[in-house]
Amino acid sequence: MYQIRKIRSKEEIASCDPFQISYYLWNSKRRPAVSGKMGYIPGEGFFVRMVCGEKEPLALYTAYMDPVCRDSAMEIFLAFPEEGEKLGNQVMYLNFEVNANGAMYARYGKGRKGRQTMPEAWLPVCDVQTEVSEGSWTLTLLIPEGYLKQECGISRLDENTELYCNFYKISETPEIEHYGSFHLIENEKPNFHLPIYFERCQIC
Repeated sequence: MYQIRKIRSKEEIASCDPFQISYYLWNSKRRPAVSGKMGYIPGEGFFVRMVCGEKEPLALYTAYMDPVCRDSAMEIFLAFPEEGEKLGNQVMYLNFEVNANGAMYARYGKGRKGRQTMPEAWLPVCDVQTEVSEGSWTLTLLIPEGYLKQECGISRLDENTELYCNFYKISETPEIEHYGSFHLIENEKPNFHLPIYFERCQIC
């Protein structure tokens, strides 16, 4: 179980539990080291920081909802089954995908088909930040609590909230194609949209 610690501000993210992307799947051609932390700021949302040990990450796309998975991207997926609902691939889940330019692709919905795009009004709140250095790049973003409640129908966020997560590293460009995952996905074909393979989380 991944523990999501409550923090008072983004500056306290260092105190949160770490995670690592340890599984590279489906004949990945590259295996960059990725680690991160996620914390919960009550009233604001989930704050995530991820670091990828990748030199000169592919970053061609620059606009919201560009297909950044064709570049080099880091991704955060969260799933929220309704009360009494068994975890399955049709539960409500959210995906946030970001390249080194800070271009983001973000959607939500029940299952993979018919998903909705996160309204652009939430972009300033997400405050996506990326920084590229000589041998790595860093991503920070906030998953707004207001977005979760107003758009996604998440009624409460506390110690009793049932939620699941997975974190990913991806590029669909053939020369550098790779699929990295925090929690193992046991599927024959590349597919990150499988909540049944997400890790259980607890706000604490």
